[in-house]
Amino acid sequence: MARMTPDDSSYPAALKALASPPDLTTSRDLPVGPTAIAIVGTREPIPEARELAYELGRAVAAAGAVVVSGGAVGIDRAAHEGALAADGVTLAVVGTGKDHVFPAEHADLYERIAASRGAMVWPFPDDRGPRTAGFLRRNGVLVALSSAVVVVQAGKRSGALNAASWARRLGRTLWVVPQAPWAAAGFEGSLGELARGARPFTSIAKLLRAEGIGEGRSQLSLPLGAPKPPPAGLSSAEIAVLSAMGPRPRHLDDLETLSGLPLAELQTALLTLTLENVVEEGPLGFFSRTGK
Repeated sequence: MARMTPDDSSYPAALKALASPPDLTTSRDLPVGPTAIAIVGTREPIPEARELAYELGRAVAAAGAVVVSGGAVGIDRAAHEGALAADGVTLAVVGTGKDHVFPAEHADLYERIAASRGAMVWPFPDDRGPRTAGFLRRNGVLVALSSAVVVVQAGKRSGALNAASWARRLGRTLWVVPQAPWAAAGFEGSLGELARGARPFTSIAKLLRAEGIGEGRSQLSLPLGAPKPPPAGLSSAEIAVLSAMGPRPRHLDDLETLSGLPLAELQTALLTLTLENVVEEGPLGFFSRTGK
């Protein structure tokens, strides 16, 4: 356990961009150097958004970057769990002091983060309990520790919008997942951030390349979801494509990364699989398995 003030040499320099840099308690020394990506969003995500947060956290951590989130239920937890699954580094910047576990059901998660290569970060006095103002200030710390922020899903009153505001204020790159075509609601805040100029998040591979993480592809040799067994009689390229497909639609960029195939060979395999009704093409360059 470490306690540090802005005057300490070990204090994160990035936090000095805040008007009032807080004293910190951390479960271990914070990593210095690696790129850090904040992944935030609603506490009540649609299943696809929860899965994306998990896969993004896993991919970012597997590529050697740090996953930063706020330890809340929903998107935050999924991002932390993904990073832990990759045996990567994740920071949970929470809105209380260390004497309070909030939410209580995340005690096990916090223990696993503290025991991992990552760290718990408490930017408040040890006895500070959960308060709305504390979570808003926590967002500033979370964003300041990151080089980019990804909003996975945000409704019109989501606390993730406060994190987006901090990203603009601190000059961090802001990525926002557009509303899924099948989602009737729950993305109102996300759409507002896109209208303000946030970058649309369309694939994990695109984010990794843009942020210079793991060369955008080389660290992602395994599929991030559980694939179905491929049908018999397929070529090696077609099998590689199906092995890269998880239970949810995947973007062409991610399939190229996960399959390891050259783009032309990937597109040929996808065309064949589509004609054979093994794969179906959705909107915006996404592909998914059919029931075959």
